[in-house]
Amino acid sequence: MKKLKNDIFFKTILIFIGVFLLLFLISYGLSKHFILSLTLSEPHLIEEILEAFNLVWLKISLVFFVLMILTYFILKHLRNRVYEDLDAVSEYIYEISENKNYEKTLKIKYYLEFLQIAIGLKNMAKRLVQKDKKSSKK
Repeated sequence: MKKLKNDIFFKTILIFIGVFLLLFLISYGLSKHFILSLTLSEPHLIEEILEAFNLVWLKISLVFFVLMILTYFILKHLRNRVYEDLDAVSEYIYEISENKNYEKTLKIKYYLEFLQIAIGLKNMAKRLVQKDKKSSKK
């Protein structure tokens, strides 16, 4: 079974690369088709235009590649932040359920959504402590 964390990260990267590569190839093909459909009296003029066209697209390709690398590192940074909060929640749940360590603290560092989950889990842990106290008195 795959880990959800890795699956989400890699699918996001693949979708990003796929969409931009498709857009890149479509725009390149349409632009080249337009240039080749021009009717010019001098054939060397079309060759010069194609050379300039290819240089421009090479520069666009380099910018695209740099943006892809930059996006990869940004997504990796975001992924690591999410993982850190998820790991904290997972560890907290494990401590409560397996070790009955109700005194364990849960510290969420980055995202409000995980903080809301943490508050709900802490309230649940308080109820479990009360339930254990009631059952131990009997």
